[in-house]
Parts: sequence; C-alpha cells; structure tokens
Amino acid sequence: MKRLLLTLLFCIGLGWAIATFDGLASQGTYDSIVLDFREDIAPIKVEQQIDAIAKKYDLNPRFNSEFSAADNVYIVSGDPALLDRLRDDLRPYTEFVEPNYIYRIPEAPAIELDSDDQTSTADRTTDRTTAPNDPLYSKQWNLKAIGLEQAWLDTQGEGVTVAVIDTGVSRVPDLKETAFTDGYNFVDDRADASDDNGHGTHVAGTIAQSTNNNYGVAGIAYKATIMPLKVLGKGGGGTTADIAEAIRFAADHGADVINLSLGGGGESQLLHEAIDYAHAQNVVVIAAAGNANQNSAGYPARYPRAIGVAATDALGEKAPYSNYGAGVDIAAPGGNTKASPVGGILQNTIDARSGDSIFAAFQGTSMAAPHVAGVAALIKAAGIEDPDEVREILFQSASVVSDDPLNHFGAGKLDATAAVKLALQGKITPRDFAQWLRDNGTSIPNSGLMAVSWRYR
Repeated sequence: MKRLLLTLLFCIGLGWAIATFDGLASQGTYDSIVLDFREDIAPIKVEQQIDAIAKKYDLNPRFNSEFSAADNVYIVSGDPALLDRLRDDLRPYTEFVEPNYIYRIPEAPAIELDSDDQTSTADRTTDRTTAPNDPLYSKQWNLKAIGLEQAWLDTQGEGVTVAVIDTGVSRVPDLKETAFTDGYNFVDDRADASDDNGHGTHVAGTIAQSTNNNYGVAGIAYKATIMPLKVLGKGGGGTTADIAEAIRFAADHGADVINLSLGGGGESQLLHEAIDYAHAQNVVVIAAAGNANQNSAGYPARYPRAIGVAATDALGEKAPYSNYGAGVDIAAPGGNTKASPVGGILQNTIDARSGDSIFAAFQGTSMAAPHVAGVAALIKAAGIEDPDEVREILFQSASVVSDDPLNHFGAGKLDATAAVKLALQGKITPRDFAQWLRDNGTSIPNSGLMAVSWRYR
C-alpha cells in the first residue's frame, strides 16, 4: 500500500511539473488583440462588424500592415477583459480572436572584441588548405565545432535565400560582399529594414558573413542571399502579428530558409498558421529555444513545423542559459561569454548606441539558431527542396548524445560535414566532377555518362 501511495504521489507530482512547465511556456504579455476575420465573409459584413465594435468599445481597428488585407487581419488595443468580449461578439465572423503577444530577443550580453585590426592575417592558425582567409576566423571556434570546412568543399549556400526575421540587418563592412534581396520593416511599415539594435545583423553574419575577403570573420552559408525582415524594435520586442506577416512575406518572396532568433510565452494561432504556410511553400523554419534554462522551449520553437534549437558552449556542453526539454529538436553552438569573450559567437554587427560597426561576441540560443539555418541553407543548396527532408538530414547527421535524459540536445549536436554528405548522397558534385577530370583527363565521354541536375548557379 505504501509503495502504491508513493507511486501515485510521484505521478501526481510529475503531472503537476509537466503542467507547470507547459503553463510557463504558454504565458505571455500583450497590449493589443488580433482579429482574424473569415475569408468567406463578404467584405461588407466585415466592415459592418468593424464599425460595430469601434462604436461599442471606442476602438480604432486597423490592418496590421499593408499585407494584412488579403487575410482580413485587424489589430485593436486591448486587455484580457476586452479579449473575452470581442470573442463573444465576433465569434460567427472570425477564425479566431487572440492576444497579439509580444515576443523578444532572449536576453544575452554582448562583448565587443578588443581589436583594432580586422584585416591582419597574423592571427590565423588554421589549416590553410580548407580555412578561409578571414583574419579573425581562428576565433570562431563555433564554426570548427560543427565541422564546417569540409562541408564548404561541396557547397557554400549559393542560390539559397535565408530570411532573417529579427531586429533588421545593416550592411556592416563584413556583409559588403554578401548578397541581399529586398526585405521589409514590419515595425515601421516601410521598405528599409536596417538594424537599430545589432542582434539581427549579428544573426545574419553567422548565416552569411562575407567570407574569404581578407577581412573580419566568416559565415556558414556565405554565398546564400539574406532577406532582412524587421519585426523587432530597437528594444528587442515585437508582436506575433508582425512576426506572422514576416513569415508569410518570406514564403511569398522566395525565401528557402527562415531564421527566428526570438520568442516568448503565449501560443498564437496566427503564428502557428504562418509557419505551416511557409512549410507548405517548402521553407525550412528555424527557431531559438530560449534562454531561461527552462524545461521547455518557448514559442515559436515549440510549433511542430519549426525546428527548435538549443545552445552549446565551446566545450560542447549545454550552455547554462539554454532551454531544454519539449520543443528542443537539435543543439548548436550558442556560446558562453561569462568567463571570457572567447567563449562567445563572434560576428560583425552594429553598436546599438552609436550605429557603428563592431566585432562582438554574443551568446544565446539566438546565436545557436542561425548555425542550423546556415547548415539548412547548405543542404538546400545541395539540391534538397522538401523541408521535411532537410529536417531529417539535420537530425540524422547530428552527433548523438547518448546520455541526455532531459533532452538538452534533441537529435544531437549540429554537424555540417555529415549533413552535407548525407544531402549529397548518390549525387555528383562539382568536386566529384573536378576529381574525375583530374583522373581521366579533360575530355568528357560521350557514352551517355549521366544527366546531372546542378543546384549550383
């Protein structure tokens, strides 16, 4: 009887713990409300309902942005009491009425690199046959940790577009040779998506910093194209409505990969549907797990179609701040600057106070996610289109951590070389072809050798 009682108490406690963690992940703050009207409602009916609630509650409903009209998404200022009333009033006319949660970049310190010379090659101590000539590359332990140099022999991300949905991206000197496509600023509703915080530029650098340019540092998929989408203000906060619209914008404008180094509590149906929409357009969605050292990832990492990324330090251990457990799918370098800047993730970004270009070491799952986004771009460049296939390649190629009872690492630690090798399995690569020419001369046999579909362009 005593054993049965203890077992029962344990199960109740375990259930309470799980419910508590889930509850923490679903809490969120907001000061506005999303009204998503059904698309099959006549426009005149929508207008009538908008006018009715505007008069009844003294509101000023507005489209979230210029891209909201097609989906009938309106925003009003409001609190939980108004949320309940609007749900009752608009139930027959809306798909849902929900909080417009505020998500943020996870708090993490940034340490500026104490170096006046970003062009000297004296500090480079890596293998010159595979290492890029960027002088500060030797400080990027994180790129070596994921085995990037061998992956670069086959792909550098050419032809792939990665949307950085963040605080914006500024063209700092070490992004000068990186390709960009048009983006959008959903915070200020304008085309200019420049960064006023530094976080988004740092994230973009990890993905596609200009590389082999005898300056600064390197990026993972340095021949990929960056799509800058600003959804977070200078203070690092932004709404789920803006994030959802940025995801749809990215999917509709040719993005192959989306990086979301942001998050918070509060589950959003609008955001969930946007991620599913992007997935249906063959877009891989990557999201940071969060920096609360909590047993569950935050949103949007917890959505099924997003790949949630936890952070490791320079020793390959779980970073002390990284979330773990539910929602963590894979782990990648996020750094730890507590003891020294050397333990952080070094990239070129801006100083939020002055706007000047700096080389800074950041830490966080925000830094881990773009490692996975960059490798996803390499996989896409190798010819894998389906996002589920990209996900499986990332998971199957990861370095498995056998003893991981709390799911600190998900499928394991990111391995770029193994991922690209798996993506190219059974395919002829430019390196293979060059090797064949070296072995067999420069003449191409006319024996119907093969029809090769090249992703490289």
